[in-house]
Amino acid sequence: MTSATPQPITLNFQNFVRVAGETIEGSVDLNVALAQEDHIEQLRIKFRGAITTYVPENRNTEGQTRVTHTETVPLVHSDISLWTQGAAFPEAGSHVLVCPFRFQLPGNLPPSFICSGSSRGGAVSYSLEVVGDRPGLFRANRRVRRIISVVPAASQIQLLATESLRHGWMGQWKDIKQDEKLRTGIWGDYSHAWATLSIPDLPSFPIATAIPFSFHVVTETKVMNRSERPEEKPGKPLFPAPPTKSGQLTQVLHRETEIRVRGRTRHAEDTFDLQGIRSLRDIETVKQLRAVEAVVDEPEWIPKDTKDRGIWRRAVHFNSTFSFPFAPTYSTQNLDWVYFLQFVVPFPGIGNNLKLQFPIHLGAGSPCPPPPIGVPGSSSLTYADVLPAGPLPCLTYRHRIGPATTTTGMTRRNNPAPVYYHT
Repeated sequence: MTSATPQPITLNFQNFVRVAGETIEGSVDLNVALAQEDHIEQLRIKFRGAITTYVPENRNTEGQTRVTHTETVPLVHSDISLWTQGAAFPEAGSHVLVCPFRFQLPGNLPPSFICSGSSRGGAVSYSLEVVGDRPGLFRANRRVRRIISVVPAASQIQLLATESLRHGWMGQWKDIKQDEKLRTGIWGDYSHAWATLSIPDLPSFPIATAIPFSFHVVTETKVMNRSERPEEKPGKPLFPAPPTKSGQLTQVLHRETEIRVRGRTRHAEDTFDLQGIRSLRDIETVKQLRAVEAVVDEPEWIPKDTKDRGIWRRAVHFNSTFSFPFAPTYSTQNLDWVYFLQFVVPFPGIGNNLKLQFPIHLGAGSPCPPPPIGVPGSSSLTYADVLPAGPLPCLTYRHRIGPATTTTGMTRRNNPAPVYYHT
């Protein structure tokens, strides 16, 4: 059937990020006439949530036999019966029966999350599934599925930090510094470079919130004659020349995940380009941010001896924001993940990049809205840890692998990609 063909079941549910503890509401439109033609005798809705992990294990030295171990930790398992044949009918003149539903999210749910590495990975997933039961041989049930993104509710301290950031940070700042000695070859005198990142002095940074920062780069040339001025060499600046545009910097968020399955531990890593995800909604904003030019100081001459020799010091300053639309830092029974913020200033030559990296804790930034749903505090939240479209992850995990492999407790076939199924 095409998308324009009337369907017996339609799920009405607002698609935005939900907060743990929130009451979620929606409705299912059942076209009773079409349901009768399709032999649907009962309508129900299922709310499922689970943490699912999988890791590989080679059973011989050649790696010809691989066992994939899986583990699932249930988080939510709720069912509501919406309609039974003959129990309710549409209003006169209509074929559609509106079946409302409501679920209460537990307050201690971990955030939605997904990661995958080489034959290993894990997910924290939540989903709604409407099921139209069709009894009888060779009659598959009708299903309508929807992934739900969930984040923890922010504490009062986290909410205060979020509000302070949104209205212009007026609190304390902290500096993260790094310096390197640089030279263009394996011989010769060293030049120097320093980088300082200034960010709000917070123990945790709220996700999907603009975080202001200042990034300063200072370089000093090796000792040279004063006649070798920086501005006299267009196209070939004196080494090391600081960057003059934000696009010349590498700004990434690095995530490390520990995956556990019944005593077996593996690790996966992800790297996210912060310049590419500053605004997932506004591509033009991203283009403008990438083109921002730095505030460049005038070169400063610093004498080193009486022979008119010294060094040139140059400095540039970037002021902007970054945002983290990812799952807050969290630890579960079989999944842990942490983040590191990394800035890299590239310079010509092997091993000359100046890298500044430090751990950063991401936290919740949205309150739990009161029931009924009203206008949730998370309705405008941008979130990137969303599972892909297709069969939704829930309580049963199945991993398809090649014919030369086996798995614990299940038969596997062909495709090496993980596939998730509802129960």
